[in-house]
This record gives sequence, C-alpha cells and structure tokens, in this order.
Amino acid sequence: MLHMSQPAVSTHVKNLEDYFQGPLFDRTSQGVKLTKAGEVFYTYAQKILDLHDEMEQQIETVFQRENNQVVIGASTTIGNVSLPCSIYLFKEEYPEVELCLNIANAEEVLRMVMADEVDIGVVEGDTESSSLKAFPVTSDELVLIVPPNHPAEGGVISLQDFLKHPLILREDGSGTKKILATALARHGYSVNELNVITEMTTIFAIKSAVEAGLGGSVVPRLAVRKEAYTGTLKVLTITGMEMPLVFNIVYPNNRSLSTKTKLFIKFLTNPEESCLC
Repeated sequence: MLHMSQPAVSTHVKNLEDYFQGPLFDRTSQGVKLTKAGEVFYTYAQKILDLHDEMEQQIETVFQRENNQVVIGASTTIGNVSLPCSIYLFKEEYPEVELCLNIANAEEVLRMVMADEVDIGVVEGDTESSSLKAFPVTSDELVLIVPPNHPAEGGVISLQDFLKHPLILREDGSGTKKILATALARHGYSVNELNVITEMTTIFAIKSAVEAGLGGSVVPRLAVRKEAYTGTLKVLTITGMEMPLVFNIVYPNNRSLSTKTKLFIKFLTNPEESCLC
C-alpha cells in the first residue's frame, strides 16, 4: 500500500530498532512477531496515524477547503467497465462523497489531469511523464476478440494470421492502441501493417461490431469477461506476443489532493479488498 520495496522496509525497521536501542520484532524460522516493546510501539503508532488523519480533516475544515466532490477522468475501457461498479461500492461506504466520472481515451485523460480539469486520472499503460505520480490499480493484458464461430482452436492465433485478420481498432490516442503498437514493434511490425477495416472510439461499439462478424479487435481482457463467459465472443491470445498492461491512478506531482480524493485512491488500491470490479 505504501509502494515501498521489501529492502526499504527492512532498512526502516533496523533504523527504528537502532533508535530505540532494542528489538521490535522476534525473528524466527516461522516468521516474525512483535516483541513487548514492539507491541507498545505499534499501539502508539496507530494513535499517531489516527491523530494525523484527524489533523488533516480539521485543517481542511478550518481553511474551508473541505470539498465532498471528486472528479475522475478515466480511459475508455476501465471507465466504462470497472469504475462504475467501484464508484457504487464506494458510495455505499461513503454516501456523503460526490463522484463525477469523465470518460475519454488515455491521451485526453492525461491532458485533463495536467489541465486540472479532473482531480485524478485512471489510465492504462505508462504515463511517460516525470511530472505525474502514478499508483497501480490492477494489471491486465490485451487479447484478440473474434466472433464465437471463428475457426481458431485452443484459444490462440499465430502472429502471421493476426497480421492478416480484419481488425476494428481504437482511435489514435487510446492506451490500448499504444500498447499494441509497442508489442508489434518488438516483432518488427507496425500498426500500419495490420488489416484495419475501421476505427471506433468506444468498447461497446467495438464488441457489438465483432459480435456481428465485422472483424476482430484487440481489447483488455477485463473488458470482455462477461462475453467470454456467455460465449458471445471468443477470446484469443497471439502466439509469442505478450501484451501486458497496468491501469494506474495518476495526478500531478505538485498537486495537493483533498481528503476525499485520498480516500477514493485508498479505496481503489486497497489490496485487502476487491474494490475494482
């Protein structure tokens, strides 16, 4: 949750034990557990963290910066497929917070983030910007979707067959198309060499076109979980061409986030709960 490596955590623990001149953990072959001193430290650390959260809320109230609205920019796939359900779950727990969702392609979402038009963005792929902070939400992969009567067997298709297959792709500026282009480049090909019959800007239009037999398309796997389960679409992987992707929460390094925005980020990135549908 803190986005820290294991060695960094170990260094912090050692520094604490050096400072207090005694062990905070008993280390055994079965793992670690708190010493009595460690239990005292943990109790007070919890109080300090709770007090810190209370201080942040009180300061926002004093300076009249308490704002219950969080504006989210999300790229097309995650914005249409996963985030609406996540927002519903968040609202059940925090009904006082107003969440507004703006959906666009990844390039446009990043522009909105930098222009301060949204509080945070949720996009696929790397941002490639040193001025943005990025926190991973979930990982996925790109797959090829085709009509259910497609002759491919075993859930795979060769790269050469993929290059010849009629395709419906996302528009320029989409994170999906950028990841596909990167994967093709590793094999010495470009998007221009694909058999693209048309471009569409929404995942729902693409899925409908593929179901109707107009061609195939490359989409994140999470976008077609229902169709794969019901059998209305066939999902294929391209032999030898891995296309992993990570969805990230992004916002500028120099931006101070409101308490409610931090709360929503913590909700989405909590590893102990399945908050991303």
